[in-house]
Amino acid sequence: MRAPSKRKRKDRELDLASAKCLAEFRNFLHQARHGPDFIDKALGSARHFLIWLKRSGIRLDSVDDAVLRRFRDHDCTCPRHPNGGGLYKRHAPRPQATVAHVQRFVRFLEISGRTRHPGEIETGRRLLQEFEEWVASEGHTPNAIAHYRVPASHLLIWLHRCRIHMKHLTADTLENFFEHDCLCPGKFLGFASRASVDTVSSTRKFVLFLASRGIVPEAQIARKKPLNPGLQAFHAWLRQNRGVSETTVRNYDRDVSSLLHDLGNDPAKYDAALVRKVLLRRFAKVSKSHAQRLVSVMRGYLRFLSSTGQCPASLVGAVPNAGIWRLATLPRYLPTEDIEKVIASCDGTRPADIRDLAILLLLARLGLRAGDVHFLKLRDIDWDNAEIHVCGKSRRSVRLPLPQDAGDALLAYIEQARPRGSEQAVFLRSRAPFRPFSRSSAISSIVHKALQRAGVNSPGGRGAHVLRHSAATTLLRAGASLDTVGALLRHESSMTTAIYAKVDLAMLREVAQPWTGDVR
Repeated sequence: MRAPSKRKRKDRELDLASAKCLAEFRNFLHQARHGPDFIDKALGSARHFLIWLKRSGIRLDSVDDAVLRRFRDHDCTCPRHPNGGGLYKRHAPRPQATVAHVQRFVRFLEISGRTRHPGEIETGRRLLQEFEEWVASEGHTPNAIAHYRVPASHLLIWLHRCRIHMKHLTADTLENFFEHDCLCPGKFLGFASRASVDTVSSTRKFVLFLASRGIVPEAQIARKKPLNPGLQAFHAWLRQNRGVSETTVRNYDRDVSSLLHDLGNDPAKYDAALVRKVLLRRFAKVSKSHAQRLVSVMRGYLRFLSSTGQCPASLVGAVPNAGIWRLATLPRYLPTEDIEKVIASCDGTRPADIRDLAILLLLARLGLRAGDVHFLKLRDIDWDNAEIHVCGKSRRSVRLPLPQDAGDALLAYIEQARPRGSEQAVFLRSRAPFRPFSRSSAISSIVHKALQRAGVNSPGGRGAHVLRHSAATTLLRAGASLDTVGALLRHESSMTTAIYAKVDLAMLREVAQPWTGDVR
């Protein structure tokens, strides 16, 4: 009788189902036109994988990316066959070629129905094609489209290998993708490149596309922490009675939620001693500006509670001051010659240069906030009367005169450089996708870059607000009254504008009293 072949001796370690699986895998490889040597090596790796699964107590139908990584990293004591003859070589991790063969085997297990998976490969391919068409419709070049395709394809493959349905994709899942130890088949980026700003942005764009198609619930992938559901009435009160923006609502939500850890959730138990104790303890740990913000937040929250009968109105008066006096500091501004240098730095002919010039002139001439420019719409420009309509932090709409140079720059941008489309925001990105800036900090970033180009060192930060302070200071020194400056800056209180009186040297000379003492 012929002795059993070497391969058959090895297969005795496996049950009959596994042996049948290997035989079918051999046919699978043969049909894919792989050579005999390649097939033998792939079968050897698959056999090792099956032996390890059995010894590890892992079911064949539960193989996923985590199981593959465990196999790659295991400290091998797997027998080559049951009747002696040694063990597999102790590689930890397993050689790359072995892992590649096992990945091919796992793909066979999926196709043959032996391993569970979401079954969304074809759906993923279709969505990837639609995503490319969507990106192309935004005006991207073929190279840019390819740049978006790679991380999107990688995400789909990783979800499949982790057995995660697309509809179950969350913000946390996405973070896990950016940080995963990649064994995905294909030439994908390593961790350092995968976590780069560009790749993360491209991947998130694909996820937003999935949300737009109803594949993933938008709230499920939101990076922003959801608002505290216990403060919904407070959020509504802020919007209705204070006219604040959603950003301010979110900031109040964060700070009040933090204060509630010390205050407790029952307003009926609040008293003056507790309010003062909580705030004074916080003051000792934070900066003066942070402390001032906590004072405003606490007063706002207590006013809400008193207006709804949940605590006495007298508690608002118990809130201690943070030790910051409104007129204790000087406004930080740039001299006129530096402002003109910054404006002159945008002298190019590129669409971005033309756009940035219009933005800088609006900020410098009208003292607008970054948010005012960010939210400015085409319908807000009254060309006939040379005015613009601005809705500030308190959502009060005002009409401001449009200076000649700012109006000329704005018209040049709209006619020559602004991308065509249905967007109503005045200022759009200069590169595809041509849509509004996602946040007002982009306006401050434009100012920051202009300051760098002009070589101007700003005393008051490098954002848009230094131009607002500078506009007010320039007006006062040119003879404008505090009331005029307050109207332009849309201050609700004259006390807010009073700080600018400190930089009007002529006014200060008029009110200065003569020295009555001896000169020593």
